Amino acid sequence: MTKFRLKCIYVLFMLLFLTPYAFAAFNEIGVGARPLGLGGAFVALADDSNAANYNAAGLAYIEKVQIGATYAQRFNGLITYNMVGSVIPLGRIGTFGANIGILSEDSDIYQEQTLRFSYGNTLFKQLGVGVNLKLLGINFDEENEFVSGNSYFTQTSSSALSFDVGLIAKPFNSLSIGISVENLLPAEMSISEANTDSVPQNIRAGIVYRLESIAGMSAQGAAISNLLKSTLGTVEVMSRNGEIYTRAGVEIWLNKTVAIRGGYGMKNSGNPATTLSLGGSAKLLISNTALQLDYGFQLLTGDLQDNTTQRFSVNFLF
Repeated sequence: MTKFRLKCIYVLFMLLFLTPYAFAAFNEIGVGARPLGLGGAFVALADDSNAANYNAAGLAYIEKVQIGATYAQRFNGLITYNMVGSVIPLGRIGTFGANIGILSEDSDIYQEQTLRFSYGNTLFKQLGVGVNLKLLGINFDEENEFVSGNSYFTQTSSSALSFDVGLIAKPFNSLSIGISVENLLPAEMSISEANTDSVPQNIRAGIVYRLESIAGMSAQGAAISNLLKSTLGTVEVMSRNGEIYTRAGVEIWLNKTVAIRGGYGMKNSGNPATTLSLGGSAKLLISNTALQLDYGFQLLTGDLQDNTTQRFSVNFLF
């Protein structure tokens, strides 16, 4: 292992557990290549197999069975995140979902897992509600000399239960408003008697506006009108540990099979940082099944300058 990787792993450990007031396990890294391409602004959209990770209320408006998977890299490949999930609508009974996500670093010293069971339904047509039940777990490789010889560790694994709740309101066909509160039940994840660490709450709020409502007003011809019909803009604000994040994104379907996205994010407190995101999709029809391939790329600045995030996702719609 190179000195660079050893240094990165050391820094990771410091960030995860030894930095006062900055517990980073289960940090908000996002899931799915499509949300990444939108800058992470997905709480009011939440309309695919990634929905429960951002707002379980989005399940209430999903009408087809979906199965999705994501592979993500962070910090130039030092950190990887893999997720597999499914969404199953059952009519008036509501929509159920389940997914599992696993984050690990390339030395296999540290890993964290999230198992999520989700449910969403509409109270009435313009209002959807949803909830996630989550089992969170972390573990260190107890056979690794860095861990076994470190007196800091009281234990090398920890687990806890928590849950999320969300709402999506659709006062107009072109407008959606989303709110989600994550980790409502304090999840104690300490691995040392020296510190008491809980996974922080995330609070998200955002809007989505679909430009199809103004497509008929365009005087630029059919091509521009059709483009507007398949374009949306989304904005989100998230609070975590007293820090505020603002995100925005645009999605344009150029036709029925190809989409492009762009997004921007800004951390407004603590150590300021910004993100710039790009992404795209290709949708293929196979018999009665639609296969959507998504890619997202994010460039980070500030303390994480010169680090990039890449995500690859696949989503099946039945």
